[in-house]
Amino acid sequence: MTVSRRNTAIGEVLDLLNAGDMHAARLLCRQILESDTRSHQAMAQLGQLESMRGRHDQAATLLARAVALAPRVVRYHVKLGDVLATAGRNRLALLRYDKALKLDAGCSSALAGKAHVHCRDRAPDKARRLLAPYVEAGTEDISMAVAWASAATGGGDYEQAIEVASRHVEDEAVWPIRQSLWFALGAAHEKAGNYDEAFEAYTRGNKADPAPVDSAAVSESFDTLKRIFDRDSMRALPRASIDSELAVAIVGVYRSGSTLVEQIIDAHPKAHGAGELSLLADLVSGMSRRIGSTLPYPQCIRDLEPDDVDALGRTYLDGLRSLAPSAQRICDKQLPNFAHLGVLGAILPRARIIHTRRDPLDTCVSCYVNRFPVGTPAVFGDLRALGMYYNDYLALMEHWREVLDEPMFELVYEELVQDLEGVVRRLLEFCGLDWDDRCVRFFESNRQVLTLSRDQVNRPIYRSSMGRWRRFERHLAPLREVLAQGLRSA
Repeated sequence: MTVSRRNTAIGEVLDLLNAGDMHAARLLCRQILESDTRSHQAMAQLGQLESMRGRHDQAATLLARAVALAPRVVRYHVKLGDVLATAGRNRLALLRYDKALKLDAGCSSALAGKAHVHCRDRAPDKARRLLAPYVEAGTEDISMAVAWASAATGGGDYEQAIEVASRHVEDEAVWPIRQSLWFALGAAHEKAGNYDEAFEAYTRGNKADPAPVDSAAVSESFDTLKRIFDRDSMRALPRASIDSELAVAIVGVYRSGSTLVEQIIDAHPKAHGAGELSLLADLVSGMSRRIGSTLPYPQCIRDLEPDDVDALGRTYLDGLRSLAPSAQRICDKQLPNFAHLGVLGAILPRARIIHTRRDPLDTCVSCYVNRFPVGTPAVFGDLRALGMYYNDYLALMEHWREVLDEPMFELVYEELVQDLEGVVRRLLEFCGLDWDDRCVRFFESNRQVLTLSRDQVNRPIYRSSMGRWRRFERHLAPLREVLAQGLRSA
């Protein structure tokens, strides 16, 4: 591939990224690397895309290779720092940002990255000291404004967060940064009690995502799962001979209390919370190839043989064991795995399934007002589509209860908050774990949490998130209407 053709292709990758087509951007990066294995531009871009998919180890490897090939390209150091920070490797991330700043002392993205790491380390004042010279001089850019707003909000200075973020609402920038600014502004307004202004900012942030909202496609995918994994098919499906109780799958919709549940289990000395793993999704996406079927998933389950489910189950367990070899129970908190419970039941018949639920309005509103990683379903940014997604998810979960033999623990967030010890006792019993007082003192753990709930699970149980939707009640008619339709049809 000639230099001009490669540069044109890299430009096309950026266009696809800005259009929200992550899949096509990833494929094009791989095509470039097949033609030119030393294309540091394609490596760096693919690393960023892999990080968006939650594959942080692969992303860090790609970006480290890009840095090695082009060590004086500042943005590669910054991107590697961003990936390391996202993966919770804060010390290494700070070192990488410092390397970028040695090459360019005024690199705004490196300064912003350092500030975000300080905020994650619960040091918002340190973040503000880092950025203060630029903010006071009025020379901060949009990425620094996002970091400043987060730090100021974390430090309780909501008005200053609003003031600085508001300077940049008309700035031109790639859409993920513009989206981050709106969500940071929304959080500051909400903390200040300006609920209408907060909801407007959250809405602007959601609209910044260029990915199309296709509720019909989501509904059809869930309906297909129910058709393929019907009662007769589940009875005919081979079951793995693996006798392991290691796996604990926590499933549900985002913002349903799942991180709290994982933190409670992880506090047990015989358990480990592994976070959001791609193990099961990877097995599902590659199932046709693995078992030699000509049918796509989920239709290919008709071709599963006993040896296949054993092999798939061993692959999943090997992935779990590599994360915590001495643990007796390992939690996989990849919530969208609720779509793959039929497969999980076949490959690991003794896996525990914990379904976390929360008030539907609180769940959906919390999804709407939080910025998720790029690549999260676009339905979360549209009230009607979000309500339809929630209804479809509930219908699929009801289907699994009817066709699965495996027991499922229904954990309701509100019940956990109101009766912590009682629910935790039942939860541990379901997991086959003895009682341990540390599980109700989960907030004393030094465990690093990478999800949006990292601050909430590092303090004692509280009730202030219950009924949060009421702050935005006047704006929620589309969501409430759709959720009510789901209740009527249930």
